[in-house]
Amino acid sequence: MPQIVLSSGTIDYQDTGGDGPVLVFCHGLPMNETQWRKVVPLLHGYRCVLPTLPLGGHRRPMAPDADLSHRGVALLLSEFIERLGLDDVTLVLNDWGGGQFLVSEGKAQRVARLVLVACEAFDDFPPGPARAAAAVCGVPGGVWLLTRLMRIPAFRNNRNGYGVRLRGEPPFGP
Repeated sequence: MPQIVLSSGTIDYQDTGGDGPVLVFCHGLPMNETQWRKVVPLLHGYRCVLPTLPLGGHRRPMAPDADLSHRGVALLLSEFIERLGLDDVTLVLNDWGGGQFLVSEGKAQRVARLVLVACEAFDDFPPGPARAAAAVCGVPGGVWLLTRLMRIPAFRNNRNGYGVRLRGEPPFGP
């Protein structure tokens, strides 16, 4: 997987290459680029670029002083787009990715179109594995405990929890 060193650290990304219009797909919290694994193969004629942003599903730590706020992640995304020399980008955002802050930060010069995709609809709120996280957040000390548990590979990679989403495998089965 290609990597690029940015001011806040190294991030992985996928790039289908090609001369077609550029689509940059951004995932939400705590996902990674595999969120788009079923969409990209359907987009013949487009160059699809999928950064793994530091939103919980990233594979390598960011610099200790990295700004990982929504604003910081948006600025990192802007730096990513600029460093790859991407122009006239269609930026596809899902969930809490924060890329919409490119507009308020005056960093959207290379973005021609912005697509906002909701991760929840109708009765799917909060969506999938976020239900457990939302419940944990309602318990005093729950977030602290969840962050500690995510350090344990058996918990983090459990096929019935966040691990299924991070590895891009189908839930509850082969």
